[in-house]
Amino acid sequence: MTTNEQRLSVEQRELVAVGASIGAGCHPCVKYHIKAGTDAGLARGRVLAAVTSAERVAAEAAERMHVHARAQLGAEPALPAEVSPLDDVLASFGAALAANDLANIERHLQAASELGISRSQLQDAIEVTQKVQQNAARIHGEKAERLLESTAAAAPSADHDGACADDCPCHADEEETAAAGIESATCATEASSEPSRSAFPPTGDCSSGLAHSTTYAAVSGERAEAGPFKAMGRCCAMNDSQAPHPRNDCR
Repeated sequence: MTTNEQRLSVEQRELVAVGASIGAGCHPCVKYHIKAGTDAGLARGRVLAAVTSAERVAAEAAERMHVHARAQLGAEPALPAEVSPLDDVLASFGAALAANDLANIERHLQAASELGISRSQLQDAIEVTQKVQQNAARIHGEKAERLLESTAAAAPSADHDGACADDCPCHADEEETAAAGIESATCATEASSEPSRSAFPPTGDCSSGLAHSTTYAAVSGERAEAGPFKAMGRCCAMNDSQAPHPRNDCR
């Protein structure tokens, strides 16, 4: 990316963050970034439209996953086996962790504890889910980067003064429009300076939304030391110098 390319504005960055927070199912992240967006100047209707768009994408992704997961089982139709309580709680706990759904995390963690699953086994489940989340973020991030590179390679190059190249399609009818006395259209692009720092968490990771100490409290009755899923509050843990509003806005 060259230095004269326009970057997202603060408001646009927050629209992306709202969508990502909803896609990740992270309630604290949604709360934080909706407030950050309104603080950045986004109107309520514009934020609501972004929420609606993100919800639509999340629903489409869930439907595609429904089809994809069953396709991986093979062409032969199969009926689900009678699920054991242990199998059900393990799969449900993993899904709740990955979806950053605290209500279901607590529910299925308690159910697992009642079924006799030990604290170390629950730790295994948390670590497995964290690994899946990391791999998912890496795989799709890399795919998005490749798509971005291929799109950039296909795009017409622009001069440094912001005007489009001579072979840009916008010049195709230049002679005709000039003959008709109509001013020729141009493709001038606005070159902007680097936007101000947005109110984003420094970790950039709003997808790992489990407070590990709260998780273990449900098992042992004690607040244990935070572990790999301590990031439920990552969208809140910002340095005051980076955030335009107090850190406790995302509680």
